[in-house]
Amino acid sequence: MELVTDAQGDAAPRLNDVGFTPEDARLHHATLLVEVVRMLCAGVIHGDLSEFNVLLAADGPVIIDLPQAVDAAGNNHARRMLLRDVANLADFFGQFAPELLSTSYGEEIWNLYERGELHVGSTLTGRFARPNGPVDLGAVLREVNDVRAEEASRLLRMAAR
Repeated sequence: MELVTDAQGDAAPRLNDVGFTPEDARLHHATLLVEVVRMLCAGVIHGDLSEFNVLLAADGPVIIDLPQAVDAAGNNHARRMLLRDVANLADFFGQFAPELLSTSYGEEIWNLYERGELHVGSTLTGRFARPNGPVDLGAVLREVNDVRAEEASRLLRMAAR
């Protein structure tokens, strides 16, 4: 651990203790989205990201409080947690730059992640259109059956030990 300081060398404040111009709000929001993407590319979701878990250091925002971070691929609630983290950022910075309130960065990031197309340099637009069309129920059932077969196989291996 190290002390995170502001430009004067004092302990850096939490975001919730700072007011921002619209330009600074957009800049810090974009910086934090890059960090969210970087973490997700490493397979991690903060899980409790908000203005209370980000310090404003001399060189920009620093995310803190990572003990509750989750494995993106191994947690059934990962998508929901990522969406909440990103929405918390938009809600906070949206107080200063209201256009951020109408963005869909969370859905966009998760969609790229799910498709295997998310990388640290991904260009984000803040727009996401949910696909419309029929659900491929057969594919869903195949996935369910594959998981059931995998679990049955795992249980057999466990019993054989």
